[in-house]
Amino acid sequence: MRPVNKWLPGWVTLSDGSPLKIEEDYHPYRKAKRDLCKNLGLFCSYCEKAYQDERDLAVEHVQPRKYKDEAGNMPYECLETKWSNFLISCATCNGADNKDTKNVEYGNCHLPHLNNTYLSLKYDKGGVVTVNPDLQGKSRDNAQHLLELVGLDKGPRNSSDGDKRWMLRKDTWDLAERYLNMYRRQKITLDVLLDLVKAYGYWSIWFTVFKTCDEVRAALINEFPGTAQGCFDAQNHYEPVARHPEYLSDPI
Repeated sequence: MRPVNKWLPGWVTLSDGSPLKIEEDYHPYRKAKRDLCKNLGLFCSYCEKAYQDERDLAVEHVQPRKYKDEAGNMPYECLETKWSNFLISCATCNGADNKDTKNVEYGNCHLPHLNNTYLSLKYDKGGVVTVNPDLQGKSRDNAQHLLELVGLDKGPRNSSDGDKRWMLRKDTWDLAERYLNMYRRQKITLDVLLDLVKAYGYWSIWFTVFKTCDEVRAALINEFPGTAQGCFDAQNHYEPVARHPEYLSDPI
């Protein structure tokens, strides 16, 4: 899962040089969608599928406003309009596994705007997503919570009829392998490849398949809006690095 940087409230400068003001509060919260798309691109923050129209994406409340604790309280209701509590999500991820009733506690679940979530998960051929087997202890637990949060671990045997995310990942992996061979034979340019990735999405699959092509990995990091560049080591083939090395229990 692509790790991202979210803008802080205040004035920011877009890639075309134009200014944009990020608000602390958006009333109603749906008004934040355009600014989120400018910040993070037209990609689901979780499954990474690409969209051509922002109307196909939704403002995602990281800590769900409808969650109720054992006492019946709704502790995150006050965050309904807060920019700090927003990501952008497709309908499938936003509604997966009763996500809006799950408790998301910071420090107990990896999240793409707070952790290096590419290091949290492992992408394989066939559309399979698993927890990175190199993680241990708290990092492994938190990565598992992320995987389960929106059901990215679901495959052909346990997905609902409407959930084809595993199939789209499988098709994209096969496509990436095919274009890797074409790229190595200089049949396509880097610009054409980037246009293809932007059209399909699934950033982490392309980044994994093109692990031997430093120039492609660098472009994927630099050309996709909001990507957390500090989560990758340019001196080591852009391999992922801990986002919080100072945190001993969970440096991811």
